[in-house]
Amino acid sequence: MLSSTYTFYTFHSRMLNLLTSIYHRLGEVQARHLQLPAHDLDKAYRVSVVHATLALEGNALEPLPVAELVTRPAVTGGSAALEVVNTLRAHDLLRDLDPFLAQDLRQAHGVLMHGLALDAGHYRTGAMDVLYGDPTPLRTADAENIPIQVEELLHFIESDETPPIITSCVLHFGLVYLRPFTAGNGRMARLWQRSVLMRHWPVFGFLPVEAFIHRTQPAYYAALEYADRQGDCGGFITYMLERIDEALAELLAAPDPVRSATDRMDLFLQQAPTRPFRRKDYLLVFPELSTASASRDLAEALAHGRVTREGTGRTAMYRRKE
Repeated sequence: MLSSTYTFYTFHSRMLNLLTSIYHRLGEVQARHLQLPAHDLDKAYRVSVVHATLALEGNALEPLPVAELVTRPAVTGGSAALEVVNTLRAHDLLRDLDPFLAQDLRQAHGVLMHGLALDAGHYRTGAMDVLYGDPTPLRTADAENIPIQVEELLHFIESDETPPIITSCVLHFGLVYLRPFTAGNGRMARLWQRSVLMRHWPVFGFLPVEAFIHRTQPAYYAALEYADRQGDCGGFITYMLERIDEALAELLAAPDPVRSATDRMDLFLQQAPTRPFRRKDYLLVFPELSTASASRDLAEALAHGRVTREGTGRTAMYRRKE
């Protein structure tokens, strides 16, 4: 724990209980091959994430028009539609960005706030009032040393040995506290927490945690304000762990999707070794498949140029095609 106001937190037993539950659920996600969404569910998750992200910022679009924009992105529907398109593009960009690089943080902000803020992608240069719903500012955040403070925060998150579930919550609060940009700080904080978590668990690439925050929106802002006033973000971490635990619980409560050969190959190749592998390695990941089904999956991947093959039959060696 650092002495900085925005990284200090008191560890509570409730955090430990939630952390244990989250890691247990993540293990079940892995065991049930839920770390990537089935193709027919991918759009639903994207709509949920984008809608909740923007609803937290006061965007009045209902899920249906958001779904239409997710399917056919267009920037001709005013600022509300532009917010949807920008948010979708920022989320799609995450896999190519490093959450510990300040330049990548600014790049994501530039995409997220394109056409919505004149200085999108750049740190603010003036002071900013800090409000959490109350019209009376809690404090004034100056602009002095923002680049250095952001670099220090990202370095702390990358190097700290605390479980990343917790440090990602610290990052979320730290960005809200620092407010490095003139606009979009809340959505950037949530986006960048997602970016950190995705590096460890692919399920966070689509898990709609924002929807669970939106359901308890007053508590979200109250937790942020209390952490800001107390100089201790422990309560906010607990709040976020609760939402992550709820999101994972809902994912696991749903029936397992019927996965196609393409879905299974997506999952396998995401974790496939760089060395050659055999059909038996594929069956270790999907033990419920017959050898014939595994062979068909591999033949389809070969036909689509996703893998290469040396040899034939059960001794054939496959390699992921880069």
